[in-house]
Amino acid sequence: MIIWISGAYGVGKSTLAEALKEEIEDSLIFDAEEVGNAVRGNYPDNPYGFIFEDYPLWSQFCYELLKDIHNTFHKNILVPMTLLRHSSYANIIERLLNDGMDVRLIILEASYQNIHDRILARGETEDCWCMQNIQMASRESNALREGYHINTDGASIEELVQAVLAYIQSSRFS
Repeated sequence: MIIWISGAYGVGKSTLAEALKEEIEDSLIFDAEEVGNAVRGNYPDNPYGFIFEDYPLWSQFCYELLKDIHNTFHKNILVPMTLLRHSSYANIIERLLNDGMDVRLIILEASYQNIHDRILARGETEDCWCMQNIQMASRESNALREGYHINTDGASIEELVQAVLAYIQSSRFS
């Protein structure tokens, strides 16, 4: 199974992925941001900007790597990465689903203030890129209707893990 965890920057995707890794047998974390850094780092003059999804090869490489890891190692894969573009859903998740893989999209939501405070708590500043893009990332990520939306405001990491596990279990039979 592949579990893609999306949501605004700072909403808790990586924290949830780490906690799920402890609960889901034979799981690993796939770092789609590292794929983006590799793609962006090899283009001259940064032609596409800061959002990895705007680099055509990012979604292609994520799709190919996830498919290969899934088919070769037969592990559960957790992907904590913000999706803002419906095209990324189509180019990665829909393609994996069409290949017969069990893929779930979890979308974490939270209030602006909670996300703001989480970004500061991880050591970033008021003027950092993530902080400047909270509203855009929340709006665009929450607009993906295909996923299972979970509001993280006031929820403990244990409660979020249980919500995801319950969703996975219930959706296996629907």
